[in-house]
Amino acid sequence: MAKVIIYAAVAAAAALAAHATHGILLVSDQVDGVANPQLFDRFYINALRDAGATYAVWDHDGRGEPPFEELRKYKVVIWITSTSGDAPASDPLRGSITLSPSEQKSLVAFLSRTPGTTTLMLSGVYIAWNCVADIVHEKQLYKPLFSDYLKLNYPDDNFRKWIEVEDYWRLVGEGGCPILGGGDYTITWRHHKNFPDQLESAAGGAPSAWWEDLGRKRHHRAVIRAEGRKPGGEKDDKYRIVLFSCPFENIMHDNDRAEVMTNFLKWAGDLEAKAVEPASLGRVKALYR
Repeated sequence: MAKVIIYAAVAAAAALAAHATHGILLVSDQVDGVANPQLFDRFYINALRDAGATYAVWDHDGRGEPPFEELRKYKVVIWITSTSGDAPASDPLRGSITLSPSEQKSLVAFLSRTPGTTTLMLSGVYIAWNCVADIVHEKQLYKPLFSDYLKLNYPDDNFRKWIEVEDYWRLVGEGGCPILGGGDYTITWRHHKNFPDQLESAAGGAPSAWWEDLGRKRHHRAVIRAEGRKPGGEKDDKYRIVLFSCPFENIMHDNDRAEVMTNFLKWAGDLEAKAVEPASLGRVKALYR
């Protein structure tokens, strides 16, 4: 895998200054526990470009875990795991490889301790399964990032009644969701793993979208979100978090992905979007191999 360390849309020095109060960090973390990883960064990069957003890419495979000191420079973190983490959280060797305990702790700090409004998007098939699923007792493990911030209620059907996603299922937005609204999005299942997480929200959380199969039957949620005030923060200091277990890259059409990304960034807050300079975009394309 090429080592990708890219600051996009602005010169490096300007980007560092801007990212202290604005900007997006895209964490590419798709390799852990995957023999033949499928890398989907381009879907996120293209959607961010279409939204006119300033962003940076952190190559987890090449640089390891981004520390809190790095995360706190940003207002938005988008963390991609793709198909990594197909083992449950209770697996003694491979549990919590999508988000290690220290990474979960850093993300809680990002949501709770960074001044202003901070937003986290988690996108991957097995993030919840790998971080909270105890298959020995068929229950959800308590993890602050998922229980206290995401407000996840992990359904029993993940232990007893999996869904097998086929090509051209649908992602159906919950009315009133600021990210997916009432949208009806075709998904094309790009993954070689077909049994993804099903989600529900606990009290204080909010569902964002359903899984819908080819027979128009709706299953548990494919996307959930939550938001709240930061403990001990100013009254306008908020955190926002969303989990896509139907990963963002599986939304089929470019314009649909751009629409969802734009809605997500609007929900994330009043970010100062910057147009991508053609020269900078060319540099991104040249470096990203």
